[in-house]
Amino acid sequence: MPDTPFDALARAWQSGGSDRAANLCHPDATWIVDGRPYRGRSEIEGYLRTVAGPANEVRVLIRRAFHDLREPDWWVAEWALRTASGECWREVEQGVLLHVSAGQIAHLRIHNDHRSVREVTADAPLRDEPWPPSIPPRTRDMTYDEILAVHRRHTLQGWARGDAEVVASCHAPDSVLQTSFEVIRGHDQLRRAASAYFENYADTAIQVHRIVYSGDYLAIHQTWRCTNRKTGVCADDEDLNIGILQDGKFWRWREYYDSTKSAQTLEQTVFGRPTTQ
Repeated sequence: MPDTPFDALARAWQSGGSDRAANLCHPDATWIVDGRPYRGRSEIEGYLRTVAGPANEVRVLIRRAFHDLREPDWWVAEWALRTASGECWREVEQGVLLHVSAGQIAHLRIHNDHRSVREVTADAPLRDEPWPPSIPPRTRDMTYDEILAVHRRHTLQGWARGDAEVVASCHAPDSVLQTSFEVIRGHDQLRRAASAYFENYADTAIQVHRIVYSGDYLAIHQTWRCTNRKTGVCADDEDLNIGILQDGKFWRWREYYDSTKSAQTLEQTVFGRPTTQ
C-alpha cells in the first residue's frame, strides 16, 4: 500500500516526538480534537505532548486510510492511538480527517470514540471490527449528489421521522452500523433502533460539512443536532462517519463523536436500555 500522510505522521510522532510530528504541519495549521482547536505548530506540539506524556510513548495503528476522488488532498483514516503511563497502555479509537497543502498538513480533525477506551499492551492486536459477512464489488462510483441524496433520505426521512422502513431500505440486508453505544446488524435491528431513536429524540437536523469518497470508502463530516425528549437537552454532535456506501446502499457505517457531550445516551437505545421486546 502506498505511503499516506497518516503513515508519515505516525512515524514522526512515534520516532521523533511531538516536535517532529508538529513540524509536518503548515506553520498556520489547525488541529481540532473533539471540537477544541489548536492553531499553529506551537499549540499543536503542546497538544501532542499532553497526549503522549513526558516519556512520549506513543503507538499509532492505522486500520485504513483513503483520499477523496474529487479532491485528493483530503484524507480520512481510522486508527487506534495508544499512549503509555508507566507500564500501562491506554487505547482509544479515532476517526481522523486531514487536508494536505503543498506537502504539509494544513488541517486535521480528530474525533474520539470515548467508549472504545481500553487498557492494552503496547503491541496487542487491534480490536476486532464489526463487519458484514461479505461486501460485493461495486458496479460504479457514486456521484456526490447521489451520496447526499441517500444520506439525507437515511437521516432526515428515516431516523428523524422514525420511519423504520426508510432506514432499512437505505441499508444492505447484512449491513452493520456501529455507534458509540451499540452495534446494529441487519434490517430487523435497524427497524427497532430507528423506532427507539424517534421515541427518545426530536428536532433532528444535520449539516454536512464535507464528504470524502474514494470509491471504496466514504466519510461524512457533519453536525447532528437533536433534542432529548426525556431530559429536554438539545445538543449538537459534530461527528465523522466512516463506512461503505455503494449502489445506493450502506454496507458498513462507523460513527466517531464525543458521546460525553451528546444529547443521546446509552440507556435510550435498543440494546442499552431495559426492554421486554
